[in-house]
Formats: sequence, C-alpha cells, structure tokens
Amino acid sequence: MRVMILNYEYPPLGGGAGVATEALGRGLASRGAAVDIVTAGTESSQATEMLWDGESAEEGLLTVHRVKAQRTATHQAGMRDAWSYLTAALPVVRRLLGTEAYDVVHCFFALPTGALLPLLNLQSTPVIVSLLGSDVPGYDPHNRSLQRVHRVLLPLTRWIWRRADRVVALSESLGRQASLTLPGLRYSIVHNGVDTTRFHPPSRRRPPAAGPIRCLAVARLVERKGLTDLIDAIASLERGRFTLEIVGGGPDEESLRQRVARHGLLDQVHFSGALEQAEVAVRYREADIFTLASWEESFGNVFAEALASGLPIVGSATGGIPEFVQDGENGLLVPPRNPVALAAAIKRLADDPSLRLHMARANRSKAELTLSWEGVTSRYQRIYQGVQRRAPARPLITEVASSTW
Repeated sequence: MRVMILNYEYPPLGGGAGVATEALGRGLASRGAAVDIVTAGTESSQATEMLWDGESAEEGLLTVHRVKAQRTATHQAGMRDAWSYLTAALPVVRRLLGTEAYDVVHCFFALPTGALLPLLNLQSTPVIVSLLGSDVPGYDPHNRSLQRVHRVLLPLTRWIWRRADRVVALSESLGRQASLTLPGLRYSIVHNGVDTTRFHPPSRRRPPAAGPIRCLAVARLVERKGLTDLIDAIASLERGRFTLEIVGGGPDEESLRQRVARHGLLDQVHFSGALEQAEVAVRYREADIFTLASWEESFGNVFAEALASGLPIVGSATGGIPEFVQDGENGLLVPPRNPVALAAAIKRLADDPSLRLHMARANRSKAELTLSWEGVTSRYQRIYQGVQRRAPARPLITEVASSTW
C-alpha cells in the first residue's frame, strides 16, 4: 500500500495532530506501507527512513517532505502560516501524484490542509479527511477570528467533506458538531493514541503525606483551555497545601502570570513553558493530579498522556473528554467555567489517597487497552481498505466505532 498524508503540522511543529501524523506514518511504514508525508518546516527538506521490526516479511518506507512555510510559533499557527503551507505544498503534492500511484490520500484537518483537494488531479484515488477540532465550524466559539474564517469558507468546508470518501472525527462530540454544518454527514471515530512507553507511571509513588499535593496542567496557554478557572480554583483552596505546575506556551501567558500574582500564588503556581516530550513525561510522573478544565476539547492528547502516566484526572465534562474519562471511575469531571466545582474536585482527590491510587491504576490500564498507537494504525488501515473497496461498512465491522460508520 502507498499512502500520502497531508498535514501542516508535524513534530516539532504543532500539537496533538502532528504527533498523531508522525505516529500513524511510522505505524503504517512499520507494517510494510510506503508513506509520503507532506508537511511544513522552517526550511525545505526530505528525509527517508526504512522501517522494519527485524521479524516481519515486509519493509516499509517513510518519507517526510518538509516545505518551507511561515510559522508564528512552534505550537501556534495563524492564517498566514496556513496559507504559506498551502502555496508551498501544492507543487510538491502535484509532483508526487504525477510520479507515484497512491492507494489513499489522507488529509489531517479539513482546513487548511483539505483546501488542497480542489487543486489536485486525484482521479479515482480515495480521500480520507480527519477532523481534529479547529477545522470544524462552531468548535471554538470564543475564537472570533476563527469563526469569521469558517463563515467565509463554509461552502469550501462542505465541499471538502462531501468530496472525501470517508470523514474521520477525533471524537463523537466533534462528529456531532460537524453534523450541524453538514446534516447527514457520515463519519468514523478514531481517537488519538499515546506512547505508553514514554508516558508511564513512576516506578515508586510518593507517600501521600510527603509534601503538598502537586497538580499539573499541560496545555497551550489560550482562553479555551480554562487555565484562569484553574488558577482561581487553586487560589480558593488551603494555602500551602497545593502546588500547580503549568507546562506549555501561548499568547495568554502574561495575563495568566498577572492573575497568579494578584492571587498571591507566586510560591504555589509555576510556569515551565513549552518542554520537549521527554521532559513533559517526567512532569507527569512527578505529579499527583492532572488538572485541566477546558471550555472546549475535541479529544485532548494531554488527557491521554495523563492516563498513560497513571495520574488521576480532574477535567471538564465537555467535548471528547467524557469519552475516555468516566466521572468517579478514572477521574472527576466538572462543568466548564466553574472554578468552585473545580476546586471541590481537586480537594476531594487530595483528601482521598486511596481514590487517587484506584484512579491511577485504572487510567494506566485504560491507556494500555484502548489508546495504543498500534490500535490507531489498525483502525486507519481498516478504513483505508474500506474506501478502496468502495463499499459501505457492514454491521459485522464492529472495530470502526461510530454512530454513523
């Protein structure tokens, strides 16, 4: 099988979608596929890697084509950044389509990446479009500039979804949101995975009485992540009993720092900035509770990382979070934008070490069973095979979880 994957994000640029693209590309290549990924970079380059596990009969080939594009920041892209990727990627994609026969073309993000589709001569090549969150109208109503862009490009969005042989949503809630834009949209659900080797529990857990309760939030510092609510929640709790580490960067960092100072929390709340994945994994192992009450969240890779790291979770009952965090079982869920409820949930876990331990063990088991990248690769392989057959999914294909496919 030969697969082309298009995404303007790829490590070290971008967030969860870039990580998913890399994991899928490597997963497919390790199973014998030839994979071409066209993505953005600070300069044009091409890297080819042969993947073979030493035992299988097939060897796969992964080639990453980076086109020089503008990037506002490592984990942040603006409209001009997206446009620069499209203009730089178009000739590369056209050249590859003219020289290689692809079995599938897979676009991560309907917009901006899917905007390449009407400019390509795909003939009968099946197209997969993965929806990740910001590419779905109405997903982030607090981002007014994004909503204006969606209103202008609404006809293009609908055309891309209709053109796709299969639309894949990151969560059931995101698929339902997409259906508001295109009623009757049929979609499959494929959650992201997590590297359970990198993200794992500590070899020895800290005794419950050994110092303050260490809360951890990993997020882009933007409004919809609900970090103002988290800071307010920590401010309302017993002083000195809790610490909060915030890992990540973003445009709201200065205003969040000012909020911490106003609350008099400079000795309890610490900003660590954007860290490499290996360093982030260490932060999870050092924490007692993962705390992030986002206002909107299509899936939230950081929640998957917290699960794999064996952390009890306090999150919000919104978006795709309740699809893998069950309230009272492996975490506590609160209404978004509710610092009082958030503080109460954090205190409940702090007061009950046995509950924290139960949730920690449940989360690690859940990650191992349901969030492996091997499973994600298998799901996409079945979807690829389905669109190649040009036949609707049959009821017996139960592994493609969705309300519509």
